[in-house]
Amino acid sequence: MNILNISKYRLKSIYKNFLSFFSVFSTQTIIQILFPPAMIFAWGVEKFGIWILITTIPSVLTILNINFSSASRSEMSINFEKKNLIYINKIFQNTFCLVLFSSIFFFLIWTLALSFDQINLKALENIDYDEVKIIFLFIALSSHCLILDQIFYCGITYTGDTSKYNYNVLFFNTLTKILIPILGLYTNNLLYASLILFILSFLKTFSLYIIFKNQNKNNLNLKINLFDIKLSTKIFRLSLSYHLDNISNIIRNNGFILLIGIFFSPIIIGLISTVRTLFYFLPIRFLDTINDTLFFEFSKIHGKNDIVSSKKIFKSHIYINIFLLTIFSTLSLLFGKLVYEFWTNNEYNLSLNLLILIIIDTVLFNFFNSIETFIKSINKFFYSSLVKTLLSTLTILICYVLFTEGYSYLVYFIFNIISSFFVLIVVLMNTFKIFKKYNK
Repeated sequence: MNILNISKYRLKSIYKNFLSFFSVFSTQTIIQILFPPAMIFAWGVEKFGIWILITTIPSVLTILNINFSSASRSEMSINFEKKNLIYINKIFQNTFCLVLFSSIFFFLIWTLALSFDQINLKALENIDYDEVKIIFLFIALSSHCLILDQIFYCGITYTGDTSKYNYNVLFFNTLTKILIPILGLYTNNLLYASLILFILSFLKTFSLYIIFKNQNKNNLNLKINLFDIKLSTKIFRLSLSYHLDNISNIIRNNGFILLIGIFFSPIIIGLISTVRTLFYFLPIRFLDTINDTLFFEFSKIHGKNDIVSSKKIFKSHIYINIFLLTIFSTLSLLFGKLVYEFWTNNEYNLSLNLLILIIIDTVLFNFFNSIETFIKSINKFFYSSLVKTLLSTLTILICYVLFTEGYSYLVYFIFNIISSFFVLIVVLMNTFKIFKKYNK
């Protein structure tokens, strides 16, 4: 045993999962650094902004998609540690049924969205609407593959090993980011880019199915014979926290891009997208390599009812995040503008005010996101996810009103920072309340 009271077997599991998450982060970072300038070079600044906007629309519509996989996966992992194998299969089959219902529901959503005759977005006013609808269809089908991926996420990762799932997703995501910019060298029609996106998304889902079948030959099955209303209702209830969390993230990220598309030009969309890629999503992805690794371990430790190890790992987790966020903030303030301008070849004008607001927003988000990892892993974060959703929605609504009055897009970041601060307080209170309860 080590100073954190963790066995060598568990440390090996942590290392293996961290390595897979870090591999995903490293490759995605390289791709994300190369993808925007490659898209700008191959497709042009305006087409790049249009691509970002169109791919955002299906993501916004998936705000109605309930994430059953994360809650089910935690329950399956906890019961795997308790050796409740029959109950694990019941959880999985009921999750399969719920995802199947969700899939049918979203087919209706995509059909309804395609029935609209026009869409009033300033950024799309110079592109043929019939072409937009076909592009949207392929991107929507790609998003549909993500819905189906939920079931394979559960079936592949519930034992605690995430490497096969991570490496598969990494391969196809990387291939997508490479092929679409290359395609722009031969055509200026985004329709072909959306087709490539759909084909690779379908192949990714199919390969996950193959991995799932090979890994669960005698364990889990894609059947509905164990469907149980009571258990499905429990999964649905536990999934509401993840659903609210997903809604918050969609509103916070995709909703904001869509709002910018209503009031501002594709150039502004590209500016905000690239700035957030470098100073917002990059540190989030890096810290999520730690968060996601510990998420799986917290679930397994909870299954063993080892609260002592949970507390020790939780404290170390906080200290690591404070250290990393301090380094990120310092380096971004000192060299961020220079790195950004070099990265985008001076295509965008990054103001100091925007840079500072992005950094503050990133630090607050990452801090409460990391602290929340523990209560997420045991499905005890409904109230914090509800607060996040309400504040994200309120922020978008306030900014919509302010944008109609001619205010700068910078006001969004100001309100986002205020909401993140309140979320941080709620997450801390919720976490300490749960730890205090375990002490009794």
